Amino acid sequence: MPIVQSIDSIQPADFETHGGKAVNLARLARLGFRVPRGFSVSSAAFIEMVKKNPSLASFLKKVDESSDFEEILEISGLIQNIINTYKIPEEVVTRISKSLDDIGQPEFGFAVRSSATIEDRSDVSFAGQAESYLCVKDRDDIIESVKNVWKSTFSERALVYLKTKKIPLRVVKMAVLVQEMIPADISGVMFTANVVTNNVEEILINSTWGLGDILVSGEIAPDTYVLTKTPLNVIQRTLGDKEFTSRPEIYNLAVTDTPEEKRSIFTLDDKTLFDIAEIGMKIEEGMESPQDIEWCITSDGGLVVLQSRPITTLNVPSYHEE
Repeated sequence: MPIVQSIDSIQPADFETHGGKAVNLARLARLGFRVPRGFSVSSAAFIEMVKKNPSLASFLKKVDESSDFEEILEISGLIQNIINTYKIPEEVVTRISKSLDDIGQPEFGFAVRSSATIEDRSDVSFAGQAESYLCVKDRDDIIESVKNVWKSTFSERALVYLKTKKIPLRVVKMAVLVQEMIPADISGVMFTANVVTNNVEEILINSTWGLGDILVSGEIAPDTYVLTKTPLNVIQRTLGDKEFTSRPEIYNLAVTDTPEEKRSIFTLDDKTLFDIAEIGMKIEEGMESPQDIEWCITSDGGLVVLQSRPITTLNVPSYHEE
């Protein structure tokens, strides 16, 4: 199996090699939804790194056997140092370079993100534990960012999460997604079930100006909307302060104060809300369970699906269990 694969060539059976995020994006693309162009660096490259470093494998075993969190945090630092000195094999570098050439150079570079084999599953979510790197343009920086995503698999935060969830490190395999940056005018998160009230007949949408990174991280209060599915209707809307706006620049993100006139108005009108909600319901149907969807709207008004994963906090059956 190729060590690097384009998103549209990844299949459901590739979960162990490309992780939940990549498999879900590939499925969305096959269903006809617009997703960012990109590719995945297989978890085989990550596994090879562990195999080539016996001391790293030894530390991972030690974490699995330890119940001393101070020791675990200390080991995290040792693991980071080992990965820092690891040289990614030339074959992997060559295949990444070829995939970058196939895509070309997007204006604002690439997003380099985790796609762990325990991420975006229906029973547990590793989402938010590993790092993401945005607006990465230089080829060497993209290669380094891949390695940095691997490092973040064993950050203090990630190790504590894995121990708390009783997930052994030996089962964690990290693939890495490299996708074009989308210069969004509006971004948001949509839950195709109301996670606040546990109501599968409602949709909960959050939105803000610009990119969604500061929304997802909780740095701003976004606009919030609640809609009923049948009939499609807005039953609640709450204006968020949207204090800051994140936008891509040539080599980095720029986070600026949102102008007062944009803070005081809603980011989405009813027509746009209905369009987003209808896409959400189609994604829910295609993915066969209520979904947590990150999306953005570009300057041409098109909606791009950045990722979709099952909602793990609902006390409702999936489509297969009904």
